Amino acid sequence: MENCRIGDGKINKNQHDPRKLIYTKQGERWLSQFDALDQETAKLLLNSLTLVSHTEFRRNLETLILDVSTKVALYAVRELKKEPNKCQLFSNHVVPFFDQVIKSNNGKNVNSIGVSSDQGSEAIVAQIIRQLSKANPEKILNHPSKEELRAQRCDSLLFIDDYIGSGKRVSDFIYAFWRDRTIASWLSSKHIKIQVVAYSATAKGLRHLEFLKASPELIIYRDSATFTTLPIKVERKDALLKLCEKYGRKALKGRKHFWWGYQKSMSSLVFEHGCPNNTPAILWDSDDKKGKWVGIFPNRTVDTTTASVFPPEIVCGDTIQTLHDVGQTRLAMSGALMRRGAVGALILVVLGLIAKGQRKRSTICYATGLNSKDCELLLSKCIKWKFLTPERRITPRGLSELSAAKQTSFSPKGYLAVGSDYYYPRQLRETTYD
Repeated sequence: MENCRIGDGKINKNQHDPRKLIYTKQGERWLSQFDALDQETAKLLLNSLTLVSHTEFRRNLETLILDVSTKVALYAVRELKKEPNKCQLFSNHVVPFFDQVIKSNNGKNVNSIGVSSDQGSEAIVAQIIRQLSKANPEKILNHPSKEELRAQRCDSLLFIDDYIGSGKRVSDFIYAFWRDRTIASWLSSKHIKIQVVAYSATAKGLRHLEFLKASPELIIYRDSATFTTLPIKVERKDALLKLCEKYGRKALKGRKHFWWGYQKSMSSLVFEHGCPNNTPAILWDSDDKKGKWVGIFPNRTVDTTTASVFPPEIVCGDTIQTLHDVGQTRLAMSGALMRRGAVGALILVVLGLIAKGQRKRSTICYATGLNSKDCELLLSKCIKWKFLTPERRITPRGLSELSAAKQTSFSPKGYLAVGSDYYYPRQLRETTYD
């Protein structure tokens, strides 16, 4: 499980604080565009972002890739060509993948990125794939052609992306392979499978992919919270939505579908290599180029000064503030978070969240700073100790544990050493409700 430090009632990982974003030159310029009465909500918007550095992204994406099947073909997910449709302005049918790519001179590979000048994250992912294939030539193939897939007898197609927001781009990419008769035949006969690997994804994006005919296996490192699933009070969520609408009119005017991010995703995750368009439009600039609005990530880019506040690793949020926000004031003010050790404190935070109805895994990942795998491990401990049901509902025993924690007096002395994995459930206490 990821290491966390307990100190001053907060769980932190390093000295880099993403909340410093507002104090950068670009942050101050962005904030100055808001009315005085809206600036606190604007600060909340920035402070709620999850900032993913190059190091954090690359290291963990590579680990996911190396943990999968034995003989794999890797492809960077990108926008693909659609078939022309005389009856409609836009077509929903993607051209089959191998009908629109360019083969290398030896016929073994196809182009790893599109011909568009705006290649976005696909260029970063393609570079990662290229490096991994050089280091692991017997296991990983870099964008192989259909003929090379047959010759090498690959058992899996790995589609690599940085972020799955709405799920549309990945589903189009999968469909482009599904439309190829040979690939569809291999999938139907179980000679090959499709796996989608991404650093992060929203629950909405994952649900979109679960119903595809190709039945892809979904592998992500971190669940992505959105501004609508953050562990904050409903009033503050409503304030964020209204802020994005009010100033979205200035940033993108009539393009209403981007005020809250693409398909109203309201994503709260930003990469150092670029800001997804699933985030609210007021974060990433105007389209009219007339200078009426300046995003903190202009044209979805991250400048050098702004990048300096991206932490090398994902940091846990302000635990005390989170507990206050969900109505666990007594737990936030108790000394239990400092006296139960790192894992014990995380368990109390999880129980405190779930007791207030915050059961989504993305919400728990955001509040604890844990990745999806470690979050599931923590939840399984809570289920094993009968603090939670398998449906992530708090049990009478879990309520008893919380009640005891709330009665723990605050004292900086006598708590477990930093990083301790020990935790002693108070399973014999009488059940109490709060």
